[in-house]
Amino acid sequence: MNVSRLKSILPRLLPALLLLGLLVLFMTGCAIGATDTPQNTLNPAGEVAKQQRDVFLLAMWPALVVMILVEGAIVLMLIRFRRRKDDRIPKQTHGNTRLEIAWTIIPAIMLLILGVPMVIAIFDVGREPSADAYPIKVQGERFQWTFEYPKILGKDGSAITTYNGELHIPAGREIGLTMTSIDVIHSFAVPRLAGTRDVIPGQEERMWIKADDPGSLAGQCREFCGLDHALMKIRVIVQSQEDFDAWAKEMGAGVRSAPDESGPADAVAAEGATGE
Repeated sequence: MNVSRLKSILPRLLPALLLLGLLVLFMTGCAIGATDTPQNTLNPAGEVAKQQRDVFLLAMWPALVVMILVEGAIVLMLIRFRRRKDDRIPKQTHGNTRLEIAWTIIPAIMLLILGVPMVIAIFDVGREPSADAYPIKVQGERFQWTFEYPKILGKDGSAITTYNGELHIPAGREIGLTMTSIDVIHSFAVPRLAGTRDVIPGQEERMWIKADDPGSLAGQCREFCGLDHALMKIRVIVQSQEDFDAWAKEMGAGVRSAPDESGPADAVAAEGATGE
């Protein structure tokens, strides 16, 4: 193929190649149905995360349709109306009142339609925990999370505490978290259960979570808090109500102890996830 032939074909191929590249890039990020990523927001395991996922998809699909239409129109115009050799300068036009009114009103109507379910979801997931929610106190410190259970008392009458980010909760029950920090700002995040919530020194933050089924869910601190920030992980051990009650009874009686403050939580988390 000679150079002149290549030069004539290249302008036609370039838009198609760019579109193909965008499609490949888009497909590499498609993990909506993936289950092998431990912190996949789009694979929810609780009520709050489901609402957040639904709101995201509600906004994403119309935006995707608009993007395809706009980008398709741009590519079409670039190909169909590109300037050719010896073309005269076309007649210049300035504005189209009907078109401008249409593309102002249609997006406004779309925003109103999308805004109603979004606002409802925002108020629901951001509300205070219910009065009958199971209370747990969360404390962030460099570089671990501790969880205190006011309803589980030890032999000395004080509430028991689990360390190193190991959080036990019963499945199918609303959990009310009261969170604070004793040093710097941390950020509590278990993506498959709920969104991120900053944990601020001297201030109590409250949120609620609810897990659907027993299992083990991963999370972490998402606010850089120091050199060992990456080690500040969370492991939520979701148990059936019966297994959780048995675990709470053993913890209160001292039969089972909380993990050592200096040891990893992953081994204990795996045990708790099976309900043993």
